[in-house]
Amino acid sequence: MAKLNTNSNAYTIIYASVLVIIVAFLLAFVASALKPTQDANVALDKKKQILASLNLRELADVEGTYAEVIKEELPDGTMKAVVAGEEKLVVPMKGAGLWGGLWGYISVNKDGNTVFGSYYNHESETAGLGARIAEQWFQDSFQGKVIYDEAGKAILGVYKKGKAPAGLSADSYVDAVTGATLTSNGVNDMIQKCFTANKAAIDAFANK
Repeated sequence: MAKLNTNSNAYTIIYASVLVIIVAFLLAFVASALKPTQDANVALDKKKQILASLNLRELADVEGTYAEVIKEELPDGTMKAVVAGEEKLVVPMKGAGLWGGLWGYISVNKDGNTVFGSYYNHESETAGLGARIAEQWFQDSFQGKVIYDEAGKAILGVYKKGKAPAGLSADSYVDAVTGATLTSNGVNDMIQKCFTANKAAIDAFANK
């Protein structure tokens, strides 16, 4: 039997092809085996985000708390919740920052016009600048802010100090993150689009 020439181009190509097929199979197998765990982790993280928008953080039992607090998930994506005996409406948000997508959740009090809590996150904003929207101090600054004016227009926003629209009360905006103008503008646009698009749902929740 002829000896296999391990120095030939044919041998190299065949060897590399077999190796690639084996590695691809192993990667596919591992990915398939881990998918249920990955999906469960994604679902759990989403619940943590929703609960954070209700000022419920650092929980020992996320699943249990979510089941207790979230009373109804509505077809439009909003969620009815009860925290400390008070009804809240959680509204999802999506937008765009400087380098990628932004998203979050904001909860509204039963009056339909003030913020109870909020949560924001991002795909790839700059660390120490735009990425700070994911920090609790920024999210907590929205608590109690007024969402709509008397005509029902969404006015809650994010502005640089001294740059808020003339006549807008401090009750209806928060200060932008220093050095992160474009990310802050993205959060501002996301919030106003969210509350404009969900005005009917919020009015219905507030029985207006």
